[in-house]
Amino acid sequence: MAEIKSFRALRYNQKVVTNLSNVIAPPYDVISKDQQEELYSLDEHNIIKIDFNKAPGDDKYKIAKETFEDWQKREILIEDEENSLYPYYQKFTYKGKEHERIGLIGLVRLHEFVDKIILPHEETFSGPKADRLKLMKACNANLSPIFGVYNDPNLKIHNIISDFINSNKPIIEARSLDEITNKVWKISDKDLINKIQDAFSDKQILIADGHHRYETSLNLKREQETAKNSYAMFYLSGSNQEGLLINPTHRVLNNVQNVDKIISSIKSNFLTKSLEHIKEDELLSDEFFVVSESKNLYKCKIVNEDKEKFYGMSVYAVQNKIIDVFDDIYSDIAFFKGIDDAQPSMVHNSIGLILPKFVPEDIMRIVLDNKKMPQKSTYFYPKVATGLLFNKLY
Repeated sequence: MAEIKSFRALRYNQKVVTNLSNVIAPPYDVISKDQQEELYSLDEHNIIKIDFNKAPGDDKYKIAKETFEDWQKREILIEDEENSLYPYYQKFTYKGKEHERIGLIGLVRLHEFVDKIILPHEETFSGPKADRLKLMKACNANLSPIFGVYNDPNLKIHNIISDFINSNKPIIEARSLDEITNKVWKISDKDLINKIQDAFSDKQILIADGHHRYETSLNLKREQETAKNSYAMFYLSGSNQEGLLINPTHRVLNNVQNVDKIISSIKSNFLTKSLEHIKEDELLSDEFFVVSESKNLYKCKIVNEDKEKFYGMSVYAVQNKIIDVFDDIYSDIAFFKGIDDAQPSMVHNSIGLILPKFVPEDIMRIVLDNKKMPQKSTYFYPKVATGLLFNKLY
C-alpha cells in the first residue's frame, strides 16, 4: 500500500524572509487576477512569482526557473540538513464555527491508478496538466503538495502527529490571505519516522486536491524515472477529523438559448418542488437546487429508479441528465465555490445548479468502483498553502 518517505525540504530562510505570511499563496488554480496582483504586492519573494507569475506564454516557465534558482543561490530558500516529515496544522473559521485540521507533509511513492493505492476521484483537464508539467520541468521541483486523504478510523496516525506538535515548537508560522493560521513542525527522529511509515503501510490515499499535479508527476516519471521523481510531495490528512470539510463546486450554465426547455426537462426527470429560499445545509446527497434566470427556485431529487445508476449523488445526475444533454444550447459553464459567489452570476439566460456537500465515504464508494466524479465536483476546504515547503527533484 502507500509508501511514505521523509525528505529534506527546501523552505524560506527566516533570517532573510522574516514574515512568512507575506510569501505564501493559495494553490494556483484558485487565484483570481485580483488576488494575483495582491500577492505580487505583498513581498518581492512571494511564491506567486514562481508558481503563477504574470509573464506571457512560455516565458513564465523561464522566469520561474530563473527566479527559483536565484532564490536558492542567494539563500532566500535553503534546504534542511536532515530527512524529515513535516506535521502541518491549520486553524480556520467557516460559517462562524472554528475548526482545526492536522496532517503531515512528506513524499509518497507514485503509482499508476490501476494499482488502487493512489485513488483519483475527479476527471481532469488537459490544459492544466501541460502547464504544470512545463513548470515542474523548468524548476525541477514540487512547488506545492498534492492533498491526499486516508482513512484513520481509530485516529492512530492523527494521535501520533498530535502528540508531537503538542510537545514541540513549530518551525513555520504563517497566516494566509483568507485568515487561516498555518503551522509546520519537523520530525527528524528516525524511530518516529519509521513508526509513521509503518502506520501508513496499509493505507490507500484518495487525492482530494491536486489531480492535475499528480498526473503531471506521473507523466514526468513515465518520461524518465529517477529515484527522486518516483515520489511526489503530499499533504496527508485523515478523513476522520471534523476539520476536513468537503464542499461542492456549484455550476452556472451561461447564455442558455432555451431556459424553459431545460427547466421542463428537469421537472420531468427529477422529483421537483418550488421554493422561496435556499437553505444550503439542508440538501441531501441526492438533492440539488435549480435557480433560473427569473429567480425561480426549485429543489430537485433523484428519482428512485436512477439512484443506483448515479450512486445516489446529485452531482452525477446533474452531469448526465442536464449538463451533457443540453451542451448544445448553452455557451459555457462557470464554477463557483459558494452560493454567494454563484448567485450574482445568474443573470439573463442562465441557470444555476447548486449542489450538496460531500462526505468521504460517498467519494470512496465511487472511487473503489473504478469511477470518477465529474470535473470540479468537490472543493476540499481549507486549501493547503503554497510556499511552506518545496521538494527538489534533483
